[in-house]
Amino acid sequence: MVGVGNRVVLVLILVVLLCPGCSRQTRAPARRVDHRVWTAPDWGPQTQGLQCRLRPTRRLWQSGETPTFKLDLRNQSGRRFAFDACEPIWPDRVAVDGRWHHRRRDEIRPAKIRLLAPGVELAELELVLPATMGLPLAPGRHTIQIALHLEDLTVLSNPVGIEIADPPAPDAAGER
Repeated sequence: MVGVGNRVVLVLILVVLLCPGCSRQTRAPARRVDHRVWTAPDWGPQTQGLQCRLRPTRRLWQSGETPTFKLDLRNQSGRRFAFDACEPIWPDRVAVDGRWHHRRRDEIRPAKIRLLAPGVELAELELVLPATMGLPLAPGRHTIQIALHLEDLTVLSNPVGIEIADPPAPDAAGER
């Protein structure tokens, strides 16, 4: 009988140690994050020899700030392309967490045209997400991807991750 009592006690100890208990706290389900977008950015897919790479200037932005990026373009084809050289660059389309948003036609700005010759890479171009696009950048982590139109082609960037911080809580002194 003593052997059975020891086994029961051992089983009870194991149950207590291995079970989460009777906690009423519920944990929010973990949001799935694509860890590739939070590492060093790679080039986007090639479109007839054209590629672009998007890099956030910062990973964390305050609520209400407009995120900015560095954009690299390269031409590995034998064709010349005309490129809108107006900086900061406004993308034609922006994907936020996989949902595409288009720039309105009335937002197109006059710009100088620059040649993107074969074998040329334009690095460190400034890109801004236009505030007029009304992008849903609520607090939290977001995956951003852009599309540029160069002549008759659409070139997609790599997806990158940014995070929008929660807005600061008002101080008790400021509420009086």
